[in-house]
Amino acid sequence: MVSPELRREFARKAFHMLSLAYLGAFWVIGWPAIKTWMYVWLAVVFAVETARLKIPVIERALVGFFEGLIRDTERRHYSGIIHTTAGSLAAMLIARGDPAIVSAAILQLALGDAASALVGKAFGRTKILGGKKSLEGSLAGFAVGYAAALACGIRPGAALAAAAAGALAELLPTTPYVNDNMTIPIASALALVLLGAR
Repeated sequence: MVSPELRREFARKAFHMLSLAYLGAFWVIGWPAIKTWMYVWLAVVFAVETARLKIPVIERALVGFFEGLIRDTERRHYSGIIHTTAGSLAAMLIARGDPAIVSAAILQLALGDAASALVGKAFGRTKILGGKKSLEGSLAGFAVGYAAALACGIRPGAALAAAAAGALAELLPTTPYVNDNMTIPIASALALVLLGAR
């Protein structure tokens, strides 16, 4: 029997997969043209999120539309979409448009983070540092991120480092201004740039 909490997490992570649209846009539009599109989209997301936080009627409409997907902490702060957009754009900039690095970093966010959350919710028993995150979830995110990086043509050693960086970023405390939707792709891209992807 799937718990209501796990069903909600499945729904959130299914929506979270929309971050793959950024990767799709990167491949379709190409580098460096995608930078302009991402800057514009980030501005739009920021404007809508700010309006949601400042204007009650917009807040009610958006929260009602996305009911079940927005965490309680996001009701009074910027939601994950702005962090996902900023993190994906930052990864593209850090990678200077390198397709393998961009792909590995965004896949770490979309697939690795989803694996961490879902496995952690379903099977997580060993809590890390007494917090909410589990060793089982972190290992799942690491394994999926590693496999994704290898599939992108990243050499094994660098793929290992990128997956570890993404898994560690997922463990960092979430704040209203920075969360793992932003730090995971940034950490993965930085590891690959510093170590060399191929």
